[in-house]
Amino acid sequence: MMRSRFPIIALVAMSFLTMLTVRHLRAASTEAGQASDGTHRTPVLVELFTSEGCSSCPPADALLEKLDKSQPVGSADLVVLSEHVDYWNDIGWKDPYSSHQFSVRQGDYALRFRLEGPYTPQMVVDGDMELVGSDERRAIQIIKNTIKTAKLSVV
Repeated sequence: MMRSRFPIIALVAMSFLTMLTVRHLRAASTEAGQASDGTHRTPVLVELFTSEGCSSCPPADALLEKLDKSQPVGSADLVVLSEHVDYWNDIGWKDPYSSHQFSVRQGDYALRFRLEGPYTPQMVVDGDMELVGSDERRAIQIIKNTIKTAKLSVV
């Protein structure tokens, strides 16, 4: 008799915990999509391909940090990634944050955007537009244009 109750009790407990988790996740995703004034904010992915071995990258690194902290486009929720490439490691300074996977990802973008090759600092917004990573005016304009594009809803 005790053996037959245990699976039922375990199933009910797991169902209850699953229901609580789903409610929590829904609440968290709703909060993330709301600005402080209650308006909906659209997530925008901003990737910066950079390297510690690149002399042009510090201004772009600073811009990425500024975009993350200030969130300058009110209806956009910027998700920023700093992706350190490894192809600069051959000049005598190995970037401790570099990854070959980031170099491959950037190479894929170079093909997609029909560029001659990857470069740093390169910023990619939502995988659709690329620009020199230190160009703040153009970055903000591209972000503003990106939020006008329809996106799939994440539930």
